Amino acid sequence: MSRRLPSEEAHQLWQEYRAGDMYALARIMQSYYADLFHWGMRLHPDREFVKDCIQEIFLNLWKQQGTANVVDNVRAYLLVVLKTRILRDLARQHTTHQASLSDEYAFSVEFAADVQWIEEENEVYQIRKLERVINHLPDRQKELIYLRFYQNLSFEQIADVMHLGRQSVYNLLQKSLTSLRKNWTVSSIAFLFLQLAVYSIRYTVFGG
Repeated sequence: MSRRLPSEEAHQLWQEYRAGDMYALARIMQSYYADLFHWGMRLHPDREFVKDCIQEIFLNLWKQQGTANVVDNVRAYLLVVLKTRILRDLARQHTTHQASLSDEYAFSVEFAADVQWIEEENEVYQIRKLERVINHLPDRQKELIYLRFYQNLSFEQIADVMHLGRQSVYNLLQKSLTSLRKNWTVSSIAFLFLQLAVYSIRYTVFGG
């Protein structure tokens, strides 16, 4: 599986794609497919549905090469597009409008793919415990933590993905970390999140 592209390289490929280079779009898809799939599975439990959504996104991009948007961060943009596509389906299932679902969709955090890289049993135990504690947080807080520490997005990019203001992202993260501190010290939380960031990169590069 392809490595995760640095944002600068992805931006250059996006420019080449907009100029008509379909190989550049293929490179983007190969690099970010694992990130998009992992993200989609947090929003919808159906693996085949998530795969279909990702394929549909890139098929549409293939058709739109001459009119594709200018984007600042390709990965964040694709995460937003996939989320919108999945929420649209959830909206149809609930026979309501997508906007009314924006704060109601379920979000789950799972690190099953990552612990395969961990050799120390105690580290696996700690990450499993972290997973359980995170999943007791409200869905929006879980989503924020996932985007910040697993997808490694900036606060500005998280704000775009979650349709929040930057200050709201800061406030929500503070609430989340306050809840987590009830179970761990600040240094322990930081260490575990650092591990997850490292393992998420290894998973993206080597596959899972």
